[in-house]
Order: sequence, then C-alpha cells, then structure tokens
Amino acid sequence: MRALASVAVVSLLACTREQAPEPPAASAPSAPQQHGPAFLADDWQEAQRRARAGGTILFVDAWAQWCHTCWSMKRDVLHHPALGAYQSRVTFVEIDTDRPQNADFVARYPVRGWPTFFAVDPTSGVILAVQGGSMSLAETIAFLDRALTLRSSGAPADAALAAGYRALQDGDARAAAARFEQAAAMGGARRTEAATAAYRAWREAKDHAACVRSALAALGVVEGSAAAGDTASYLLLCAEELPKDDAARAGALQTAQAKLEALVKTPAAGAAVDDRADVMINLADLYEQQGRKDDARALHEQRLRLLDDDARSADPLAARVHDYARMNSYLALGRGDEAVALFHARIAQLPDDYEAHARLASTLFKLERYHEAQPIAERAVTLAYGPRRLRYLLLLADVCAKRGDRAAERAALERLVRENDALDGKLRLDDLAAKATSRLAEKKPG
Repeated sequence: MRALASVAVVSLLACTREQAPEPPAASAPSAPQQHGPAFLADDWQEAQRRARAGGTILFVDAWAQWCHTCWSMKRDVLHHPALGAYQSRVTFVEIDTDRPQNADFVARYPVRGWPTFFAVDPTSGVILAVQGGSMSLAETIAFLDRALTLRSSGAPADAALAAGYRALQDGDARAAAARFEQAAAMGGARRTEAATAAYRAWREAKDHAACVRSALAALGVVEGSAAAGDTASYLLLCAEELPKDDAARAGALQTAQAKLEALVKTPAAGAAVDDRADVMINLADLYEQQGRKDDARALHEQRLRLLDDDARSADPLAARVHDYARMNSYLALGRGDEAVALFHARIAQLPDDYEAHARLASTLFKLERYHEAQPIAERAVTLAYGPRRLRYLLLLADVCAKRGDRAAERAALERLVRENDALDGKLRLDDLAAKATSRLAEKKPG
C-alpha cells in the first residue's frame, strides 16, 4: 500500500463515446499454483452458500485490477501451497471492488484501502478479522489461524475489535476508532490489527490530531512485514493536515521520516519488494518537498534497481506487478521514454488489460504528449468498468483540455457525472463527480 503519493489520475478516454460499455465478464477464479487454494471469483452469494454448507469461515481478498499491492499478494502469497491446507476450513473468495455486481459486498464491507483482507463468519456475516495492506506468507497463515479461533472467542479485545468493525460498517468512524484503541491497549496477538485500524479510522473521521496521536502510539508497537512502513506513511499524511503552527506537527513529521529512513536502511523482516518500494518512494517524495533533490534521485535509482530485478519474469502477469512503481521512478528520474516503452511492451503482451493502457496514457500526459495519449486513454476507458472508469474519464477531460478541445472536455466531464450517478451508492466517487460538475459550471457557454 502506498499511502503518500496520490494515485495518478488516468483520464483519457474516447472524448466522444456516448454509450458506456458493459463491464467485461467476471474474471475467472484465480488458478491455484501447485496445491494452493482455489479462489471463487466475484460471487459473494455463492461463496457464503458454500461456506455455510461446508462449515467454513470466509477469507475475502477485496482487490482491484489497478492495485499493484494486490497483484504482489496474488503472485507471492495467496496461491502458495501452504494455504491450500486450509481449504477444508476456509472458503477463499476474491472480490473485485470495482465491479458493479459486487456492490452489495462493498456496501456491507466497506474497503478503505487495497487490498483489504476480511475473515467473515458466513452465518452471521460478522467480520472476524481485517487486514488492510499486504501480508507475508507467515502473517497470512497467522491471520487464518487467528480467524478460525474467533467464531467462539469471548476475549475482551476481540469483542472491542468486533464492535469497532460494526461501527465502521455503520459509518461511525469516530466510535470505531475509540473501540480499536481500546482493543490495542489490551495488547495480545491482535494489537497490530487494532492499532492500525485505529489511526485509519481517525483519518476517515478527519480528526487529524487524533490520527497523529494514534499513529505515533502505533509506531512503537506494530509488528509485521508492512505495518511499520504503513504506519509511518499514515503519520505523515495526518501530520501534514495539521496547521503549520500546531506544536505536534513538526515532531510527528520528524518521527515518520526517521522511521522511513530506518526501514530503507534495514527493511522489516519478511517485507515484500512492493512494501520496500512503497517506503522508498514515500521517503523520496518527502525529500523532494524538503528540496533534497539529490537524495530523492539516489533513492529513486536504488528503488528502480530493486523493482527491475524483481520484475524479471517471462510471465507478463508476474512481471506487471511493479509496472506502476517503475513508472513513477522512471518519471522522477527524467526517464519517461523508458516508462512509455515499458507500457507499450506490456500492452502487446496483455492487449485487454485496462491498467497498462491507463498507465501509458497517464505517462504520455505527464510528458505532454497529448495527441499520443488520447487513443490509448480511449482504449483504457473502453476496457475499464465501475468507479475506475470515472478516473479515466477525468484524465480524458484533462487531455482534451490540454489539446484545446473544449467540446470534448465537456463531453468527458458530463459522461463522468452521468456514470457516477448510475453507480450503486457505495461505488460512487461523489467527490470526483463534484469536481467535474464544478469544472462544467466554470466552462458553461455564455
């Protein structure tokens, strides 16, 4: 999970296409590698039925096609043979949260970051455990073992966590944060889960001071391959939202920076390449803000060596894991043409992959090659579905604006608003649609 950098707004689609294409059919279940678990794809009702019939719990991989950490988990962890041993006790399901058919799941189990892993009781629908972001194989096994014991657990920390998850489902982030902090204070095996859930809930509640306080407390106790890096990144995010004269701001930023620097020097045990790369770019972004351009450049070069080495695979699905991360470092180093070449090659390998098209369009946009970007973005919009397509429509509007085609810009923005209105409530991107509406009002003829 990369907390700091804003997601590149891909937006170039057919400036003139009017009819929204139907989303492609649900992806086929992820194939088990050797004897890893088989995941049921995009059928929450069937997954619940199977779990109830088999007396199992549900393990849900809530993911998205554009999420690089999601692909990293699928490649390196989720189909490992060690997890296959759980199939008699666990029903595995993957839910693409952008697909309109999964709106009911997203409405009941809100996803705030990708990937998010849920353990769910299929009879009651109660959330047993949640992990936001990546896990190592050992952590995934521990997550499953812990979840299997929770159906009958009456421990106070487990009850507090369950209450926090119910509050989140009800939309009360402040109440959820308080319960998560209560659970974290009790210690035990779920302290990291509770501590990370607490600061995320405070951020969702837009209480940035509480988020800083909670993340600072968490930084000293969280354990695991990605938790410290994620916590430092959230600490930066929340601290930057504080007023510049707030006494807590400077200290929080310094603490977060020190943790990121320590993790670059000595990565957390079990940290995936994806996790290490996220730490590096968050620190590089911070160096850029401080005017430390040489340090930022050196970090990007180190990061790119790490990513390029891990991406050496004949299988394009395995190699693609780091495409977005590599793109960001190529651009930061002034090597945008290499990012363009990367995505052209990936599109040749995966011609129906919307993400490769969208990232290429975004790269071309940043390089001010707007004429080249438009047809690529149009293809990305055609291939995409759900809320992700809205972001590509915004990119399209931006490209059309740069080309001076105001009519096409307006058409893209109007389509964005219409398609957002047509989505199920929990899939809508109302903030994005509001920005589009504001732009339309500013550019209203006459």
